[in-house]
Amino acid sequence: PLDEVPDVWEAVTKVFRDYGYRRLRAKARLKFLIKDWGIAKFREVLETEYLKRPLLDGPAPEPVKHPIDHVGVQRLKNGLNAVGVAPIAGRVSGTILSAVADLMERAGSDRARFTPYQKLVILDVPDDKLDEMIAGLDELGLPSRPSTWRKNMMACTGIEFCKLSFAETRVRAQSLVPELERRMEDINSQLDVPITVNINGCPNSCARIQIADIGFKGQMVDDGDGGSVEGFQVHLGGSLGLDAGFGRKLRQHKVTSDELGDY
Repeated sequence: PLDEVPDVWEAVTKVFRDYGYRRLRAKARLKFLIKDWGIAKFREVLETEYLKRPLLDGPAPEPVKHPIDHVGVQRLKNGLNAVGVAPIAGRVSGTILSAVADLMERAGSDRARFTPYQKLVILDVPDDKLDEMIAGLDELGLPSRPSTWRKNMMACTGIEFCKLSFAETRVRAQSLVPELERRMEDINSQLDVPITVNINGCPNSCARIQIADIGFKGQMVDDGDGGSVEGFQVHLGGSLGLDAGFGRKLRQHKVTSDELGDY
């Protein structure tokens, strides 16, 4: 029940406070406690020591068939439209954002959103301004009908702005997407299911490599001459939706950054 959410939230926080591995920097997350305890023990402690009552089991939510990415034109309840576009791996410059703001102002829209899938959504676009908005976004390199590679690629911020990263990610994505569009041109139109590619610069998985069809985790790899170069470990087969599951980590399957396109 909605009115019990604050109490349960507080109780979960207290469980982590009292039992979590807060002194171990590498394991100072609730997920490590749940992994060691298991769901049953965690729930038992939560109910008996903190809530002092059993949790109610409600109906399971209806499973989502596939992730919702908001790309394209969506009709809103207020009679206006939302236009979702796909910058490559979520990277846009300040200049482009200023140009997007100009387009929005001309269309009478004053709301925009960024999504967890690194997409940009312009809200409240009237019907008579829709074509102008789509054309303007296309000219800025923000298509509302992107290729499957552009639409389904994510990347963390990478070594450019993150001290934890071992590899460049978004710059790689900027070159990888056009390369895949070119090399896969003959089959792009035949792909009836999305192929997700997530690139992360370190093990922390800000780009969620474990739930992508193809996930790349940044690390240093052997260059074949006794040295090491920037590269990635490969994860395969992750997904969300009806067939949700984590991808398999192929321990000996590593590629250098320069080999991403060929892989």
